[in-house]
Amino acid sequence: MKESIMLNKIMHRFRWLTSQYKVEYATALIALGLSYCFSLLPPWFAGKIADGITANTLTLSALLNDIVFLLVLTILYYITSYIWAYYLFKAYDVAELIARQRIVSKIFNQNAPFFLVQSTGSLMGKATNDVSSIAETVSFGIMALFDSTVYQLGVILFMALSGSWKLTLLSALPYPLLVVFSRKIGNRLYTEFDLSQRAFDDMNDRVLENVQGVRVVRAFAMENEEEKTFEDSADSLYEKNMTVAKLSALFMPVSRCIQGISFVIALIVGEQLIANGRITTGQLMSHTFYLTMLTWPMIAMGEFINVAQQGIASMERVQEIWDWREEIEDPPNAISCEMIGDVVFDHFSFTWPGEEHPVLRDISLTIKQGMTLGVVGRVGAGKSAFLKQILRFYPQEADEKGVSYDPTLPSPAERLTLNGIPIRLYDRRSVRSHIGYVPQESQLFSMTVRENVLIGSSDDSTCWPLSEKDHEQEQKFWKSSYRKIRDAVTKEAEKNDDSRDVSEETLMKALIQADFKKDLEFLPQGLDTLTGEQGIALSGGQKQRLAIARALLSDPEILILDDCLSAVDAITEKNVLRHLQQTRNRRTTLVSAHRLSAVRDADLIIVLDNGSITARGTHEELMEEGGWYAEQYTKQQMEASEEHSTRSEQIISTETRLSAEKEGDRLESR
Repeated sequence: MKESIMLNKIMHRFRWLTSQYKVEYATALIALGLSYCFSLLPPWFAGKIADGITANTLTLSALLNDIVFLLVLTILYYITSYIWAYYLFKAYDVAELIARQRIVSKIFNQNAPFFLVQSTGSLMGKATNDVSSIAETVSFGIMALFDSTVYQLGVILFMALSGSWKLTLLSALPYPLLVVFSRKIGNRLYTEFDLSQRAFDDMNDRVLENVQGVRVVRAFAMENEEEKTFEDSADSLYEKNMTVAKLSALFMPVSRCIQGISFVIALIVGEQLIANGRITTGQLMSHTFYLTMLTWPMIAMGEFINVAQQGIASMERVQEIWDWREEIEDPPNAISCEMIGDVVFDHFSFTWPGEEHPVLRDISLTIKQGMTLGVVGRVGAGKSAFLKQILRFYPQEADEKGVSYDPTLPSPAERLTLNGIPIRLYDRRSVRSHIGYVPQESQLFSMTVRENVLIGSSDDSTCWPLSEKDHEQEQKFWKSSYRKIRDAVTKEAEKNDDSRDVSEETLMKALIQADFKKDLEFLPQGLDTLTGEQGIALSGGQKQRLAIARALLSDPEILILDDCLSAVDAITEKNVLRHLQQTRNRRTTLVSAHRLSAVRDADLIIVLDNGSITARGTHEELMEEGGWYAEQYTKQQMEASEEHSTRSEQIISTETRLSAEKEGDRLESR
């Protein structure tokens, strides 16, 4: 009963796999059933031969016939066993493939609100441990299910047909105790396994934070505290895993104990039946063999409940990701963006997800194609929020259903347009393929300098996300033979080596524009230097300039620089901006910066304050107008002048001291 309930759960929750792997499952189960039949006949033959020997009626020819028949059964058993083992355990790999494809596809289709709830450690745990538990359930779990039910019933049926119904029924009396025990332990196991997976997520989160923030941990001498916190997380995970292990370990001794009781009953009752002439010695021997064959089904029942409970718990955690509603969805007939053109904000407002008050208020602005726009303002004024709207990282007013608006203003869908068309009508990926974006926090990958820059060369937006047809073809591919898979993967790897066909000249041009070329001579292997986790091998300024080079490599129609020069000195900033002015003619550039010198030469500068545009114009117009921009620019120039004077005085002082020391050394030598 317990198994049938859990089977229904598995069939319902794992329909995403069983519907695509049904032919293979059917083949495996047919082969499994045949292997059961072939394995159940030898004990009956053994009892028949034993009776022939006891009665002295066994002839050599009959014995040879029985041996040949047993050899044929053995060969057939191994053939069918290979077939079901191949397809059932291949389901493990297919399940991992499909589950991870769906998880990654879902993650890449999600937007920022999703990542506010789902931590990196949790996503890693679900994509690794939980997926492995799911794969274990649909492969080994299915085998254990049929071994503990169909195979067990087959053994009992053969016991009854080859011997005595009375002996069979009495021998099977202890088995209901195992069912009751499995039900109670299984429910507890489900809860404890879910808790252990959550503890694993927490530990993952902590480790990731410490690795990414290792410099901060060292700077504040927090090593001991963080080690203690990690030990507590590890201890909590250990305790929960031990609880799961203890519960799982109970199945084996209980199964053995119940089977031992069954053996004792069989021997006592069997001796009485032989004495009364109800069964033969050979039949009792066959019965004993069949009881021995029930050892694994008894264990398999516990294994199935153990694996299935873990798999169902993991499936619920993974299903949470799959069922997550996407805040931003492209329309069914989304337009492919061929050119962004003019970007128009018309009474546009925006609120961060989960917040009540808007971070952008009534923004009206036209960004002409080829314009350089400077975006400045106090900390928290809404600069980054404004720049991210073109990338459509967050749901906008037009994405919210049933929201009332002022009829005197444009409809929400028309408040942000690209090339005269509302942005929400475009395919998001086609829009982003025309944009080079450099965020405040430069994200580098654990690759070489060259590979990090070449990421920006990919402009084929049709590669992702995979379509349903792509998924079906890939799943069919992974069901192929090992040799075919190996050859195809090798060819694909060779193809990918040449996939980013970017000339050295183009690569160096992007590095020169980002003023990074001068740094190459200081890197151990130049372009082939590994940047490390999160670019830890590079300085903050080097990471920012490398991110700029990556964005420039594809020569995007729109370049967005979101305060990405904050970690470089004034001279380097000036070099980068000069290169951009020289090379980005008729290309739109949006620059956000705290150092106002970065936007001085922009065609238009807007000043944001509390989400609203409080001033706009060229540098000269804003300086003449006065206000925050003029005050801030004057203050920064004075600070830069003082810093320059201080540095000059230090240089002069150093040169004077060195000259005096040199003169003293010269006099002493005389």
